Amino acid sequence: MLSRPFVVIILGLVQGVTEFLPISSSGHLILAQRLLGVSFPGVTFEVVVHFGSLLAIILVFWREILQVLRAFSRGVAILIKGKSPSFAGEQLAAWRFAWLIILGCIPTSIMGVFLDPIFEHLFSSVNVVGIMLVLTGTILWSIEQKRGMGGKGIRQMGPLDALFIGFAQGCAIMPGLSRSGTTIAGALYRGLDRNTAMRYSFLLALPTIAGASLFKLREIVMAVAGAELTLMDYGLGLVVAAATGVVAIKILFRVLKEGRLYLFGYYCWAVGFLVLGINLFCP
Repeated sequence: MLSRPFVVIILGLVQGVTEFLPISSSGHLILAQRLLGVSFPGVTFEVVVHFGSLLAIILVFWREILQVLRAFSRGVAILIKGKSPSFAGEQLAAWRFAWLIILGCIPTSIMGVFLDPIFEHLFSSVNVVGIMLVLTGTILWSIEQKRGMGGKGIRQMGPLDALFIGFAQGCAIMPGLSRSGTTIAGALYRGLDRNTAMRYSFLLALPTIAGASLFKLREIVMAVAGAELTLMDYGLGLVVAAATGVVAIKILFRVLKEGRLYLFGYYCWAVGFLVLGINLFCP
């Protein structure tokens, strides 16, 4: 029987790699637990390793995050004084970026609050994972067939773009449907250039993952108290997910820049149909 620390490390690796590569972290965590013969009830462990992914985003994008936070705090301070912010250059872009992230969080938050109780039981369904992986593959393949799109940067991005991408992110509550895949595909569909699509997708994930972690904080505390997993287990999974997440982000940057996102689509198709086939003939 596999030791618990070894299982936690494996699941942390799975989370770190699959959260950012568009192949669905939730789906792979479910499959990994099934293959390893373990089961961590609910989504508590998943939320913890997702927090590791949040740390990975901060490590990679910390300069841009600071720039956005500074512009936003300065702009809000000016608004409180009854004046209108008059930014230019990079500060204007950061100010717009902050508000676009807030807009994108609206549909994600609404869908998360109302749909989470409905879909949480699906985290134990391998068939759902298989179907959603096939759907993820279809999304990734089809978006790369739309050549010649992608000219909008942050300054050209509008509120409807942010709301659409936020809705796409909200749909990824389904296990097997990739968050990074749906948000990047949604951004490309709305005409954003690849660099902007990547940056917006990952910075939009920050408040989303942080909010989900806080929302599940009580469950996490209860799980630790109930000895479902030890605090050290959670910490180990978090650190492993963060470290591998940094590497995965850099890989995705390169693949997206080269216009080869469809390769992950083939992978999702292969795994999705394999999962459905095995579950059908070997339930």
